[in-house]
Amino acid sequence: MKLKRGLLIDFEGIDGSGKAVQSERLMRWLQSEDYSVRAYSYPDVDSRFGEILDDFLRGKLKLDERTQLLAFAADIMKDQAAIAKALEGGDIVLLDRYVPSTIAYQCAKGVPLIDALKLMNMLQPLKPDVVLWFDIPPEVGIARRARKKGRRRRDVHDADASLLRKVRANYLKLHNIKWLAKRWKRVDGDRPVPEISDEIRAAVAPLLK
Repeated sequence: MKLKRGLLIDFEGIDGSGKAVQSERLMRWLQSEDYSVRAYSYPDVDSRFGEILDDFLRGKLKLDERTQLLAFAADIMKDQAAIAKALEGGDIVLLDRYVPSTIAYQCAKGVPLIDALKLMNMLQPLKPDVVLWFDIPPEVGIARRARKKGRRRRDVHDADASLLRKVRANYLKLHNIKWLAKRWKRVDGDRPVPEISDEIRAAVAPLLK
């Protein structure tokens, strides 16, 4: 099933917030309802930019915070034409992290928020129809990531509670000003997975009409 106009849905949150799980569950539900769905995840480790970012996240490469911001932005922007085409064709596009994540993380490391916002506004990324922000205490995210050792890539942010608290604070700022999207929904990510899935479906269902 194609929509007259596609939907762009962004899943945001700190490491271990459950956004990837919920993105996958929403995709399966939408597909079961016969909607055409595409998914993008950032960083995209299969891209040239993603390879650089993967080395950085694994601690194999040193990048200052401004270079990080530019690299993450380039990784996202490379897909904009393809995403725009999918939306024009009536597809639903799910994003596992997007521009708000880049701002939240790199500004937590020292890039002034106003500078990051100016850069991203200049790039004019596609605006999501809704941003789903999965909000959890950093300690919860760290514990979840630790339990998944060996199953997923570990990165330099995994155990840095101080950094993740700053990231969470930046997400709150973006949520409060409704940056990039008119609809921001804060989701309490420290709950059972099925309960959160029900809330996400309830939030998305009205956008399908």
